[in-house]
Amino acid sequence: MSKNTLDLVTLSNGLRFLHCRNPDSSAFELSLHIDTGSRDETLENNGVSHFLEHMMFRGSKKFPDSVALAAAMESFGGEANAMTSVENTVYWLKGSVSRIGQAFALFSEFMLHPNYADLETERGIILQELANDYNEAGDNIDCETLSMASMFPQHPLGLPIIGTEESIARLTVEDLKTKHSQYYQPSACILSLVSALSTQEAQKLAEANFGHPWQHVRHQAPVRTELKSDYFLSNKTKRTLVLQNNSDNQYVLKLMLPGAGGLNQRVVEDIIVERLLDDGIASRLPATVREKYGLVYDISADAQSYADVGTFSIDATISQDSLHKLFDILLAELVKVCREPPSPEELERLKFRYLFDLEVLHESQSRLISREVTQLFLNTPLSLEQEAQLVRNITPEQVCETARRIFTHPRQTMVLVGPRARKFRNSIEKFLDQLSRCGG
Repeated sequence: MSKNTLDLVTLSNGLRFLHCRNPDSSAFELSLHIDTGSRDETLENNGVSHFLEHMMFRGSKKFPDSVALAAAMESFGGEANAMTSVENTVYWLKGSVSRIGQAFALFSEFMLHPNYADLETERGIILQELANDYNEAGDNIDCETLSMASMFPQHPLGLPIIGTEESIARLTVEDLKTKHSQYYQPSACILSLVSALSTQEAQKLAEANFGHPWQHVRHQAPVRTELKSDYFLSNKTKRTLVLQNNSDNQYVLKLMLPGAGGLNQRVVEDIIVERLLDDGIASRLPATVREKYGLVYDISADAQSYADVGTFSIDATISQDSLHKLFDILLAELVKVCREPPSPEELERLKFRYLFDLEVLHESQSRLISREVTQLFLNTPLSLEQEAQLVRNITPEQVCETARRIFTHPRQTMVLVGPRARKFRNSIEKFLDQLSRCGG
């Protein structure tokens, strides 16, 4: 199988265009990536990025409502969708390459000329989506939302992507237009295409439909406020427990600690620790907690990287009867990671799996583009070979050093959602006290 390659060109208006040629495909995937998300919001307009994402599908100048726009998009044979995250928003359109010229024209119309129709209808839909995060008592039970708010208090990183009921209720068309004009502009966007076209043909279509000045742009994109290097040290709250009662028969637990941000050696080191703990059934947490003791249906580790900071999380769903035992076994596993270097065989196994993922990245157009977009937005060029070399160079001692950096960090967040969750406060405090000393 031939490896996919990317071509990067800059259009007349400064918009970056990535093309991945797949000569054997009869389909195309056209995407616009925007370097903005909930991180660029305030308490007053929280949720505006996600609300705008929804409203973009409500219609445009040429297609007056959502059904007319959807019918036009679906006429290409594929699908259209979008996703908002903490730092990025992405829209995509898929279909037959035989209609790629019409698709480019429609995608440009869709992205550049929304008509903001049916605001109240969409507001109601978003509020229904938000309701999934709450229980019958009106309490938020979404562990990711609760943990991010606790990890990053008084900072936009702690805001929920969807917003709050109060903020969603007060967002106006003017708020959406302001967001669109400030962030949906060439300097903050990357257009990408996967197709059988040559890059020259693809660039010609991109230039014709997206390379002109965008009329809706009125202001320079605001500069994102970076997290100060002393944020966790200056913040008085070092540990946060969120113990949320919920009338379920199981508990959902999330431990979150600060990690590395960007795309660099420290991020690679965090991923190595993540993979040591959770990379297949044979890795440490699933093999011990699930397979050996049968304590959980699911347990996972996740190293998440943002522009200037990251998070390292461990998630589990567990019954009340097994919760105390989980704390004991999980602590033992994390202490072991901090104090005992992995064996050469174990380290070789996880390195091989990591390197294999990098090797096959070229065979997935969407993953290849996603990685390149991340590098361009972060302005941190790290080639696949450079990342692979960082992986090869990791030593057993570095794994322990990275684990200690993560698990002994004074900023600790623990979320527990379940029946009478507050009765486990003392057990959680004891667990976190012992975890903070696991490097000794």
